[in-house]
Amino acid sequence: MRFSILGPLQVHDASGHPITIGGARLRALLTLLLLRPGQQVATEQLTDAIWGEDVPAAAGNALQALASRLRRALGEGARLHGDASGYRLEVDPGQVDLHEFEHLAGHGRERLLAGRPEQAERALSAALDLWRGPALPDLTARGVAEHVALRLSEAHRTAREDHLSARLDLGRFVAALPEAESLAAGEPHRERPAELLMRALAGSGRTADALAAYEGFRDRLAEELGLDPSEHLQQVHLSLLRGEFSAGGPATEPPPPAVVRLPRPLTSFVPREAEVRAAVTRLSGSRLVTLTGPGGAGKTRLAVEAAATLVEHAPELASGGVWFVGLAPVRQGTDLPDALAAALELRGQAMIQTRTAMAPQTPLDRVLSFLSERSALVVLDNCEHVVDDAARLVEVLMSRCPDLRVLVTSREPLGVGGESLLPVPSLSPPPKTAGVEEARSYPAVTLFTERAESALPGFTVGPDNVAHVVRIVRELDGMPLALELAAARLRVMSPAQLADRLSDRFRLLTAGSRSALPRHRTLRAVVDWSWELLGEPERRLLRRLAAFPGGATLEAVEQVGSDPGGPHGVVAGHDVWTVLFALVDKSLVVAETPDRDDVPPRYRQLETIRAYAAERLTDSGEEERVRDAQARYARDLWRRADPELRGPGQRAWLARLGAEADNCVAAFHWAVERRDTALALDLVECSQWYWTLDERWEQVSRWARQVVELVGDTPPPGHETAYASCLFHMSGEMGAGRAVVMERLDRVDKILADSGQRAEEHPVLVLSLVYRAMTDGRPSSRARTRLEESVGRQDDPWTRAITYLMLALLDAVFGEAERALERATAALGQMRELGEVWGQSNALVQLVDVTRFTDLERCHRLLTEGIELAGDSGLDGTLAMFHTRRAQILTDMGEVEEAEQDLKQVAGSSVEETHLVSLRLTQIMWLRAAGRRDEARRLMDETEPAVAALGGFAPAYIEPSWRIQSAYLAWEEGDPDRAWKDAGRAWWLSRYGLGSVSSDVLDAFAVLTAEEDPERAALMLGYAARLRGVADTTTPKVRRVREQLRERLGEEGFTRLTGEGEGTEREAARSRVAEWLAPIVPDDVDLGDWAY
Repeated sequence: MRFSILGPLQVHDASGHPITIGGARLRALLTLLLLRPGQQVATEQLTDAIWGEDVPAAAGNALQALASRLRRALGEGARLHGDASGYRLEVDPGQVDLHEFEHLAGHGRERLLAGRPEQAERALSAALDLWRGPALPDLTARGVAEHVALRLSEAHRTAREDHLSARLDLGRFVAALPEAESLAAGEPHRERPAELLMRALAGSGRTADALAAYEGFRDRLAEELGLDPSEHLQQVHLSLLRGEFSAGGPATEPPPPAVVRLPRPLTSFVPREAEVRAAVTRLSGSRLVTLTGPGGAGKTRLAVEAAATLVEHAPELASGGVWFVGLAPVRQGTDLPDALAAALELRGQAMIQTRTAMAPQTPLDRVLSFLSERSALVVLDNCEHVVDDAARLVEVLMSRCPDLRVLVTSREPLGVGGESLLPVPSLSPPPKTAGVEEARSYPAVTLFTERAESALPGFTVGPDNVAHVVRIVRELDGMPLALELAAARLRVMSPAQLADRLSDRFRLLTAGSRSALPRHRTLRAVVDWSWELLGEPERRLLRRLAAFPGGATLEAVEQVGSDPGGPHGVVAGHDVWTVLFALVDKSLVVAETPDRDDVPPRYRQLETIRAYAAERLTDSGEEERVRDAQARYARDLWRRADPELRGPGQRAWLARLGAEADNCVAAFHWAVERRDTALALDLVECSQWYWTLDERWEQVSRWARQVVELVGDTPPPGHETAYASCLFHMSGEMGAGRAVVMERLDRVDKILADSGQRAEEHPVLVLSLVYRAMTDGRPSSRARTRLEESVGRQDDPWTRAITYLMLALLDAVFGEAERALERATAALGQMRELGEVWGQSNALVQLVDVTRFTDLERCHRLLTEGIELAGDSGLDGTLAMFHTRRAQILTDMGEVEEAEQDLKQVAGSSVEETHLVSLRLTQIMWLRAAGRRDEARRLMDETEPAVAALGGFAPAYIEPSWRIQSAYLAWEEGDPDRAWKDAGRAWWLSRYGLGSVSSDVLDAFAVLTAEEDPERAALMLGYAARLRGVADTTTPKVRRVREQLRERLGEEGFTRLTGEGEGTEREAARSRVAEWLAPIVPDDVDLGDWAY
């Protein structure tokens, strides 16, 4: 990751793609931390700089919230550590342009003073290339760090002058003259620019102009400042008069290379500035650079562009010539010297030797004789099939040709001493949810679009095809050759058709250029070439790794990749780790080092390689054994992990299982495909808590349905708990009807009882009692009583804490806010003692639910704490929920700009449909607060189908909330009929649901009736407080209507009516509202048997 603060803040990830850092305060925080990379910056210093005189009362919490947003923006590329004392950004100074600038500028000045102008000029050029404008504008605009910016401005001026001096020392007078004139004109009273101008003019043969420049400077000093030139400048003037500065000497610019023999590509080069810059930088400091990567990654094109860039920016490094040597046609390593000699056009010398009877030289001798005295660059392209001979040849070239540089492309390293390796990544693809503008900014989409436009003139990425294009470039791993082959298919297929058929990519992508190498004309040929270069051990392991769609750890590779029936950890007589590392070297397996020390490294295949390896696995006859081994390894891993997810090791295991999730999914599908009921049940039981923690309930519910269909009505012996878990996960389907849900929950209880267990004692199935209590709908249900009674009997601290948390939820549902607050607080304390992040997060949410109607500031603090917790633990679904909830609170607090930043944090994340609707509701709420009603209505209409499609408890929870937002929006739009219709439907939906939701509807009724019937509006506020257990004094609309009613009714009348409402029994209040509403908005909601 790279950071640029010598100009407006810019951040680029490892692939060179920009990362957006939104918000002035967030940019200021990051810039402050980058001034001292790797060092702690005190909290007080940060808050003073960011907020100035407007430091908020809870400054620590506000800074913590900013830090959380920064962590989210930077992702895993840079770790931010912090506590109450301060924050530290864990980056190397070399990743920050400011520190790199200072290092290069200092090194350049040192070389200049040492009489090494060529080295000085190179370092100073690199330093000046980093400067994009005034430094630190994100801080100086706030009146912060102005002294640092001033110091950097001085350093930049000095670097410019040093750079100009180095160019003059190299004799580049004519080229340097415009810069010298600019410097002197910009600072007419400084001596050094005047001296540099005099030298440039004299060296260009304009001595008279140089003398005139001195006289003008001398007169200006005398007239405007009353000073004389220094003794040094007077000596320079005297040297001019003596003719000691004369034209001539070194050439004005280094000569271009004598020969440049590089291919001329027929297509445009999609910008890969980071990779080109890295290659040129490596070549400037190392004589041997190898670009490695899989076939089709773009190594050849990158090598050509890097060589051309080197010629342009550092011609002195290749003044003797640049040659491209394509080795693909070479079949034997012994032919390499001939190929090199041919590329260098040395065949004619051999003929001369033959005709003159001179002792013949070998091709290698001729090459060495030709290159030994030259500063040259040779590009050796495609070395992997002759890698051993290529390594020996390069070793000889390096030892015998001291000024030669060699740029190699190969699917594996040469393994030569001094070799600098530069892996060539695929082009960066956009996230799955990218919109049109975001997708267009990614290199993979740029390449696909440009090649598609060539095949189908007029093609562009737009709203109708962006999802398909994103899917195509992601499925193809951003591999340039695959993207070009895919783009060519748009002549006969639509993007949607192409995306749907990529599962058969080797059949589909066969329309390569006829001018390309045969192995680059089809996608299969690309991978075939690599496969043919493998030995038997490598082939066996490569195809077995296809069973791991999510990649594998060393432990998994050893377990599944070893040969059956032989010594453990051996494949075809070779150590499995050694074979794996060889596949990494050959760019067929990618080694990924995690950012966390407690998570093991992973080894994965690009999707194209994995698809090919999967075909080879099927053909080998061992697919069933390998996939079965992978599935059982996954089951054992998740079984070991499950109890660890309920304690202090939760964070580490969440990170590890997050990387293993795709492998678990593959294992489950294999078990179902093989009709292995025991394995499928085990996988559901072992993984259900992870999916619950990650808020992926829909997935585990789908799995549960599949398993029950597979197993039937009777659980297999020994798998009763797993079967009961499947029934429980199916009980969230409200669409099945209340009777069906209760029947499933009854069966859960019975199956557990028959096997000697109780739901209260099971860490997951304890939730079935919560479902039962909510489905029952009565505050005094037997399920709720069982939970109450179990607390005192539970020995396990985690189970006790989760029970307190579930009881707090039920308390809130049934309008017992005070007790909910007590129990949620107790649960939070217990979960903190256990170090359990998910439990703490949900306790925080429960506290927010209880306090959001009375104390928004506290809600903000609680949610900020939650964001910190979830952001550090890998609970992405929980993190998205926290950001969404905080955006709601910030909007109610009137902090619209801050709320927008939270929404942006969630916008690109992948969330379940339920959370997506919640996010849309928050966005609508924010758009209303921002005065953007047209956009709010458009988003409301777009969201309606998703709301209607929701299952589970959504009709009781989410649809009424959606209707309330629609009612408020219609009221603001001046459409009272729609407002009443939506509010009325929200009531009929919530009437048999939860008191907290019904209360929100009653508050909406108060808003709608306040003007015409203030007495009824006050009663509605009272009913709402009764059902919720607390009055809403914070929501802006409700707060305003309370103030309005106090004015209309007087304090006494308002208090009497709201008190009357609060004193009404719950069911009586519901009945009175229903009786009043029915003539206005008839009950047309069919809740089936939920209408108990």
